[in-house]
Amino acid sequence: MSAALGLDVGTTNVKAVLVDPVGTMVGCTQRTLQTNRQGTDVEQDASDLWARLSDAITELTSTHPQVASQVGAIGVCSQYSSIVPVNARAEPVGPMVMWSDHRGTDYSWDIMGRDENAFMTWIDIHGIPPVGGGLALAHLLFLQHDRPEIHEATTSYLEPMDYVTARLTGRITATQHSMFMSQLCDNRSLGTTEYDDRLVELSGLDPDHLPQLIGINDEVGHLDEAVAARLGLPSTAVVYAGSNDTAALGTAAGVARSGRGGLAIGTTSVLVDSVADKNTDLDHEILSMPALSLENYLVFAENGYGGRVVEYMLDQHVYANDALADHSTGELFAQLENALAHSAPGAGGALFLPWLGGSLAPSANPNMRGGFVNVSLETHRVELVRSVTEGVAHNLAWLLPHVEAFTGNKIDDIVFVGGAARSPGWCQVLADILNRPITPAVDPDTAVARAVARLALARRGDLDRTDVDDGVELATRFEPRADQRAMYNMHQEQFEAAFEALRPISEALTSFHSAEF
Repeated sequence: MSAALGLDVGTTNVKAVLVDPVGTMVGCTQRTLQTNRQGTDVEQDASDLWARLSDAITELTSTHPQVASQVGAIGVCSQYSSIVPVNARAEPVGPMVMWSDHRGTDYSWDIMGRDENAFMTWIDIHGIPPVGGGLALAHLLFLQHDRPEIHEATTSYLEPMDYVTARLTGRITATQHSMFMSQLCDNRSLGTTEYDDRLVELSGLDPDHLPQLIGINDEVGHLDEAVAARLGLPSTAVVYAGSNDTAALGTAAGVARSGRGGLAIGTTSVLVDSVADKNTDLDHEILSMPALSLENYLVFAENGYGGRVVEYMLDQHVYANDALADHSTGELFAQLENALAHSAPGAGGALFLPWLGGSLAPSANPNMRGGFVNVSLETHRVELVRSVTEGVAHNLAWLLPHVEAFTGNKIDDIVFVGGAARSPGWCQVLADILNRPITPAVDPDTAVARAVARLALARRGDLDRTDVDDGVELATRFEPRADQRAMYNMHQEQFEAAFEALRPISEALTSFHSAEF
């Protein structure tokens, strides 16, 4: 029996957790990541990411040396549709192009210009058409065509989870699952370890720069000896194939159980469930992706900015530091619970529309923007903060029935992970607006990292896979309150009506101001 290390690489931070041989967390650390934005270009320094992750692991292993010495399995998950160009030693030769960067979109559309059948070919074989908009395929094309010096120096283009496993082991690999957003695998069947020749040919990508594919449950390899010594881990520890954080959320929430869904509100809001077959709902931007088993797929339903919207409200308005005054604070979310406790459900009639960076599922529109509606002279600051949390919940409530229609199964209860799940007030807001029981995970910030650590133990054979598929330990359950139902139903109807009513205004304003730059 071995202990395990779980690594979770997000957009804004990295987390590392140690679990003992039965999967119980012993300790955790995290480090903040820096994102570089220049206009619409969004990048991170992959070398800095590795340095910060290494620092977090070293702190963890030095604090718990006895458990660290027993680590036999390492699991990794990350944000995705971000591309790191690396050399043969898995060292970055350029910045990581992030999921929110839309460069390369024109090259994706060019594919359909070259072949009138390309759109349906991708739908049939892969699931997502080649439309760019932040997808990894567009990033690959951008680097190949617009950054030839990087392309020439690149051995492989990697998603962040595969970049981390390569830095840990020295072996460059990927899987059908981790390369999902590169759109180059045949997803009509699960378990493929080959790229689809037709998709690669149509894309125009250089196949020599694609990483070797292995199975989703396969070993990448043992820790590199020098890396192991530096991190305070045994070189005998096995690193397993990485996963994206959507699938890791599904594992943490235990969505393999019938009737259970998973929810994470971090930078974005993501709703997940298990589904038996490959399918695509283009009208609502919902599709299935290969999951972390060979028995099922996972619903991919990206709802757009979630926690980032609340962070924006607190940072730029409640605790702003600007020409008016310095109201900055060291902890943005410290008083969120008080704001929810001192404001009534419905926020006095104020609605917040959370599409600050465009909308995604169930109605994708990159030019859509958000804001407050129905604010009056009687609307207080705490009600504005409440309405932002309610707006994120209304967006999810708009998505939920489309996910249920996609799977053909009702979600009876939802397991909630991520930083927002620490807030009892926000849990109740979600239960009331989604009209579903909401159960936060114990230590929700680390739930995903714990899940990938436990999954690594199961892949090693030290834990039963069914125990992992049941999800992580759960905290207090929040039930929908019947006395709020009528009011929130009415608010939901007006929330969705506001999207349609304001869409032409947002498109006109966003297009005009984008053209100025």
